[in-house]
Amino acid sequence: MTARPKLTCEEDELMEMQEAFRSGRLENSSTSEIIKAPRANSNEEKKSMFAQRREMADKMKEKQFHFQLPKVQVLRDVVEKCEIQERKVEDLKRENPFPEVFQRTKSLKASGSGSIFAQQLRKAKMVREEAAENPPVKLPPFPNQSSTIAQAVLGETEATKIHQENLQKLSSMTKEDILREQQQLLQNLDPKLVALLKNKKQAALNSKQVVVEAKPVDQTMEEVEPEVEEVQELKNSKWVHMDRVEKEKVRWMSSLPPIKEISGESFQARFDFQGHLLPANVDFPVTSALHHHGEEPERAGYSINELMLLSRSSKMQQRVLALNTIASVLENTRLGLYDSCFESPLIPTLLDNGILLLLRFCMDDSAPSVVVASLVAFSRLLSSPFDETCLERCNIWHGGEKQPNLCSRIEMDPTDQEQEPEMKDNEMIRVDVIKACLRMDVPWRIRYILEEIRPEARAVVAALEILTRMARHSPAVAQSILDCPRLMDTIFRCFLPKDWASLNTSQDQTEEIDNLYGSPVRQVLRLARVIASWNPELAITLVTKYSILESIKIYVAMDTIELKLPSQEALLLVLDCYHTWRTLLQQGIGMQSFLEFYPVWFPQLQYYQSSISMDSGTSNNSNARFSHHLGASMLLLMEALLSTCCNSGSCSGNCSGNHKHLHIKEIGGLREAVEMCVAKWAWQLRKLTYPVPDSAGCLLAAGIHLLATFYTHWIDPQAPLLLDKLCSNHILPLLHSGPMQELAKSLVNHSNLASTLESCSRYPESLPSVNATALGGELIPIMASSSPFPLIASIFRILRIWKVKSSSTQTIDLKLPNSYFDYLEKLNRSPSALSGNWFTRYELHFLHEFLMIGAEWAVFTPDQAQVAHQVALTAITSLGPGAEAIVVNWISRLIFHPEFIQRGCDLETNLEQLQINETTKSLLSKTVNELSQVAKFYSSHLFPGTLTGDSSTALTLEHRQVLPADWIYLPLVMLYQKDLEKPLEDNGLVSQTALYSLQAVYVLLSLRPTWFFRIQPAEHYARLACTFMAGNDLFLEKSICDYMWPILRKLAVQHLDFSRPVAGVDDFIDLYDRLINQFEAVSYGSPLFAAFVLLPIQQQQPVRFRTKLWCEHSNALRILTLDDQQMLDSLDRWKYPIETDEVLLLKYASSIRSGLITSERNSVLFKIATHHIKHYVERNPVALDKFNF
Repeated sequence: MTARPKLTCEEDELMEMQEAFRSGRLENSSTSEIIKAPRANSNEEKKSMFAQRREMADKMKEKQFHFQLPKVQVLRDVVEKCEIQERKVEDLKRENPFPEVFQRTKSLKASGSGSIFAQQLRKAKMVREEAAENPPVKLPPFPNQSSTIAQAVLGETEATKIHQENLQKLSSMTKEDILREQQQLLQNLDPKLVALLKNKKQAALNSKQVVVEAKPVDQTMEEVEPEVEEVQELKNSKWVHMDRVEKEKVRWMSSLPPIKEISGESFQARFDFQGHLLPANVDFPVTSALHHHGEEPERAGYSINELMLLSRSSKMQQRVLALNTIASVLENTRLGLYDSCFESPLIPTLLDNGILLLLRFCMDDSAPSVVVASLVAFSRLLSSPFDETCLERCNIWHGGEKQPNLCSRIEMDPTDQEQEPEMKDNEMIRVDVIKACLRMDVPWRIRYILEEIRPEARAVVAALEILTRMARHSPAVAQSILDCPRLMDTIFRCFLPKDWASLNTSQDQTEEIDNLYGSPVRQVLRLARVIASWNPELAITLVTKYSILESIKIYVAMDTIELKLPSQEALLLVLDCYHTWRTLLQQGIGMQSFLEFYPVWFPQLQYYQSSISMDSGTSNNSNARFSHHLGASMLLLMEALLSTCCNSGSCSGNCSGNHKHLHIKEIGGLREAVEMCVAKWAWQLRKLTYPVPDSAGCLLAAGIHLLATFYTHWIDPQAPLLLDKLCSNHILPLLHSGPMQELAKSLVNHSNLASTLESCSRYPESLPSVNATALGGELIPIMASSSPFPLIASIFRILRIWKVKSSSTQTIDLKLPNSYFDYLEKLNRSPSALSGNWFTRYELHFLHEFLMIGAEWAVFTPDQAQVAHQVALTAITSLGPGAEAIVVNWISRLIFHPEFIQRGCDLETNLEQLQINETTKSLLSKTVNELSQVAKFYSSHLFPGTLTGDSSTALTLEHRQVLPADWIYLPLVMLYQKDLEKPLEDNGLVSQTALYSLQAVYVLLSLRPTWFFRIQPAEHYARLACTFMAGNDLFLEKSICDYMWPILRKLAVQHLDFSRPVAGVDDFIDLYDRLINQFEAVSYGSPLFAAFVLLPIQQQQPVRFRTKLWCEHSNALRILTLDDQQMLDSLDRWKYPIETDEVLLLKYASSIRSGLITSERNSVLFKIATHHIKHYVERNPVALDKFNF
């Protein structure tokens, strides 16, 4: 039997196999014998019912048509025609099976020679006799293809007749007539059709035919599409059935057209199968399989439209290829590789064009491979694996258990919320992508896929990533995932099993596994961690219903070698177990399980004390790095237990909390063991001659944080002595060591706040992200390797505790190298675009410890204190939720602390440099000394619960800032909003709120003008307007006026621009209108209020403000009784440039004529009006009659 061809066969081998097959089949070889059906044992051959019916039908045909069909042997060569051996009846062929209809000639008329019918019969008879006398010329055979087609359609007789008529017609024409008709015929025909006919003619066999000479036609008629080189080779090939060329089918094999030059800067984006954007003018070989598309065939790659169309192909392989390519494109987009490549961000554009609906449809495909590809693409659309990796890395940092709240940034008003159920899917996608996924039943579909299809490993991981990203949206979505029937049961049963026997295996898996069913998957722990971070109720559901703590304890207790997982996955699984347990402890769950498991952990802690060193992570040894990360996770887990128990009043023993759950004896030896580890690691770190390893720094930082938490809540009399010994013998020498000084030099390079990288806007508001990469795909600095912030922040934290609890009376000189102050100088130069990034929160925690230790230990020089004060003012607006305590500390101990402000600058010298008069000097000095009350006011007003200890301990935090850029005006704005809701009562609280706010504004405006005017002066004007519009007589109080006058004078000299939009104000002209109405109603001609109203009508401001006051509020003009000395700035700002608006000038003149304004009562307005009228009349004398002035 002939073997099947293989991929490795050469062409010669294939030709030999072909010849052997053909010869074997013609000789009735064994191949045909094998194909024959087996015979029965009886001698008589049985015929099937189908064979009998076929034989009967053959007999009926022979009887009916009287001709014999040739006998064709079964399994012989198939031929195209069969010749008739015997023919009895002539096969008459007609164009029309019905008799021809007799039609008379209309030109004939009845006459004496006979009727019309008789005349027509005689004429037809004469034509037949003439044709009999002149027999037709015998024509040569028609070898070309067109004559063959004519014979097949018309029959041989009709074709001969037509050909004869053509020859007779040509013989009666001259050569000129023939050429003229040929030209006319070619002009009327389609050029493509002419080229096709000529191509067929050239392909015909050479034979005798009528040749007609003709003049050459246009070049466009002569052009024939070049034949494909591959086709020419196939004609001469020995392959079977390859001698016939079908050009329409092999047109795609022709050579590609040359690459066109791209005109302009933009062109259609095309990607390869790895999702890489291909250059426009680069020639790729056709073997790359990137040219199989209709548009722009010369360019390699596929456009997004072609990929989306291909994903709905009827061919499964094409759907899989398209979805995999889309997934790669989305992943590269989320990495920031295409930030500057497109006119608009790619992901928002794809969402607007229905990519989410398309991928959801593909998840319903019946082919498992398509479902896998669609899950991966859906996951890449919703989340970024790189972002998740960066969030995972933060778990070994103090405070890294916090999770970001990634709900939609688009706020819906109550009306839209009521109409939300009626929204279509595409409308919901524009508002909130995750809610649209819930509406599309994505969790339910994932449940079905995991239960029934049981896909491969990467699809399982993608499904868990989708659920994790959805759970980050809100607690309602997390609850919906838990409530999905059998979803979490399937996930925990299949991918987080508790069966010890199924987990324990003697085989060491080093490669990735394709089937994850029955094996623990660490992404399940990440999903559970995100769900549990929302609130304790969800965490309790995971513990009670799904027994997640039981699974965690099994994986932690087992040796990683015994897990049926690759070595790296097994190590990461154990780390995720510690991180998840830490999250549960932060929610107050799992304390008893921790105490039960403490005897298992304590030997591990002793092992770290004896065997793990700081220099083991310097080499590329993954096991050493894992040991450091595992130790840091264990120590942070214990620190979370202590912090939760002590802060919630659940600890017992010599602690400041109530005696309920945790007793010091239950964790006996913990402090001693950790202190010995920290002492050993600190000594080893001081002896290093190379940079501090990242993993080693995190391990030491975790140990220091555990001791800091322990000593914070430990009130034993021996605690201060033990803390003195620890800090003086180990922590301070470590801080002053060479490796730590080298680590401090890298602060600027790893700083987000000092970075010049630009943030990106590659995500829509309906699908936010944490943005681990900046514009252009650059990794944000703080997430780079060897980040110095965790270790230095832990050292500063325990030193601050030592400062408070130290029993030593001697002064400790805390000298810091200049690299720390260089870092502060860098922060003070310009604000960073990454200040609002999620990961910047860890740098802000370090900055908090640094600024506080500098203020408490008095390590700042006057210049450094001034820089630190400005850095605190700038960085306070970058703090997010969860950092309310830091805001309060900065306000009370840095920003509004009298001693720190006076330490930062010599107040008297500063006042002399500012050229302030004696009255202002005394006011500023008095205000600075009273800043302690201002600090308490702001702390209690901005965050009431922080001072009382009711601060929130939520683990999932919103991705926003807790203070706006104009936070200094928040009390005034809130006062105005309360007045709008309900008129304010005349009590001391209202005046005190306004007074404290104006004192804070006055001090910062006087001492930090650069920081104060980082926002435009028009915004300051809008906020200060609340002082005049909140209440009816607040601005009349002397204490308020004492601060408002100097504030407005400093504001007036700035470049006010009321033509630009003002943040927080929908329409500034409406605000100005309300301000004038308030002035008319309650001002009583207050000079302060009048000067404030006149600021927007300066000549460089838009004319609509002057029109609003002069034309629409004439009553306000009468009580504007300012004089020159009461003006906030020079009167020239209201005089120049000269007014050109005639309507306003006419109003000036009418106000003077009517006595609405007079030189005695309204001296300022009178001077302004007369000045503009005078100069306008000088330029336009004819306008004098118009003014009648």
